[in-house]
Amino acid sequence: MGLFGDILKRTTEIIKSEVNYREHRAVQNAAGNITNNIIQNAKNNYRANSRTFTYDLLPTTVEELKVFQKNPQDPFETAALAVLALNVYSDNPEECIRMMDYLNGPDDLAVRDQQLIQTQFMESAKYTVKSYFQGANPQNNYTPSFPYTVTVHDNPYSYDNQKDGYISLYIPSGGADNDRKVTLRTKPSTGEWFIYSWQGLLMGIRTADEANPWA
Repeated sequence: MGLFGDILKRTTEIIKSEVNYREHRAVQNAAGNITNNIIQNAKNNYRANSRTFTYDLLPTTVEELKVFQKNPQDPFETAALAVLALNVYSDNPEECIRMMDYLNGPDDLAVRDQQLIQTQFMESAKYTVKSYFQGANPQNNYTPSFPYTVTVHDNPYSYDNQKDGYISLYIPSGGADNDRKVTLRTKPSTGEWFIYSWQGLLMGIRTADEANPWA
């Protein structure tokens, strides 16, 4: 009986342990589901912030770009200025690189990024960059409306990495169905925002009519 009693006691303890474990996991899963539902509902009900930046003229030098920058602590503005900086490349590649280097912040603009800009502009980036200005589309060969206007907006996932110092914003293109993402990084000591991942701004778009043999 002693041995049988020990076995029965141990079996009972194992069963209780398993039941407690399952109850614990069920509570954890329920809590996790509630949290996920709260987050998802917040994202589903999110109303995007959209900012429009209007310019009567466009900067041609890094010094002019600095004058255009009204608030370095505004990530939306920094994203818009990246479009203005890239737009300079066709007329002045060296100045474009200096402008992008300035917007890049404390780190130097990587050589590979400089090469990417050069390579893309050898193909069709002159149209690509202009497509971010309001009114530019394939039919008018990406000719912007005047005054020059760039729209920047966020989405429900823009701030997922904000605690690590990064946010992602989006810029519509008149030549693409999907808005292009610009990731920005903040400098905590000053609150300034700098471009971190902007290469998507050079992705291909629909061909301008003047360059399209099938137009």
